[in-house]
Amino acid sequence: MYGYVVPDPDKLRASDLVLYRSFYCGLCCQTGRLFGQLPRFTTNFDMAFFTALLHDYSKSDIVIEEHGCVLNPKKKAILQPNALLERIAAANVLLAYQKAVDGIEDGDGLKYKIAKRVLSKPYKTAVSICGDVNERIAASYAAQRETEKNNVASVDRAADPFASLMRDLPALVIGAQTSDKMQSLCYNIGKFVYLADALDDVADDFKSKRYNPFSAAYATDGKKFTDRKSFIADNRAALGFCFDSTAARAAQSFYEMRFYQSRSLIENIVCDGLPRKAKELLNSTAKLKPPKI
Repeated sequence: MYGYVVPDPDKLRASDLVLYRSFYCGLCCQTGRLFGQLPRFTTNFDMAFFTALLHDYSKSDIVIEEHGCVLNPKKKAILQPNALLERIAAANVLLAYQKAVDGIEDGDGLKYKIAKRVLSKPYKTAVSICGDVNERIAASYAAQRETEKNNVASVDRAADPFASLMRDLPALVIGAQTSDKMQSLCYNIGKFVYLADALDDVADDFKSKRYNPFSAAYATDGKKFTDRKSFIADNRAALGFCFDSTAARAAQSFYEMRFYQSRSLIENIVCDGLPRKAKELLNSTAKLKPPKI
């Protein structure tokens, strides 16, 4: 995905940092085992969060051991392979492949063409593992494409296809129906990711004449888009409400759920990390740099 669902490092316990990194490294290593070394570049912080969330929600046993790996021989805590981790890794490859396809259709250039080529064989393997997930992802991106084609001037409607995908993804990966609260949490996490990516890309989208939900929704009062800083300043109240309300709904869903293994880590990401990321986006005059955890 994108890297917007991350812990707040200032409030993160040392033990939770180790746990979070073990989920990230476990996902990366499992991707290497299933799909080869190059697809490991698809590993991202957002899916590390979902790895922690899904293992906790499904009460899956987790085994963490210290190992080195091909990318970093220094020993560190790594989540060991299990059936759920295999499906999460497959789902992540499917998401990355579809993002590459979408990027090519948007005319984003060489990097997505390379990514698609690298992921073509892993994609087929991932489909064999999670064919139902692939069908749901494809349907979501088709709906997203239709939204963009129609230049929808509603942020909520524009975010719905991706948010709905994230709502449905846990049940598909786990293989069991999830609760209303879990669905609400994941829907709002997905919505937050979509909104964060849209605001981060607003200047690039304008320059490339691509659809952006924020410029479609807010640049309709006669004002022309000039630059990211001015756009955020002119629409700060509305933008702030979008992010704050979405993060608040995610936090409310979290506090109405019961967790077993990783509660404090997930709480940090949902209740502290999302508001922090929103603040970074609203205060940045340039596209955010990839986070380092």
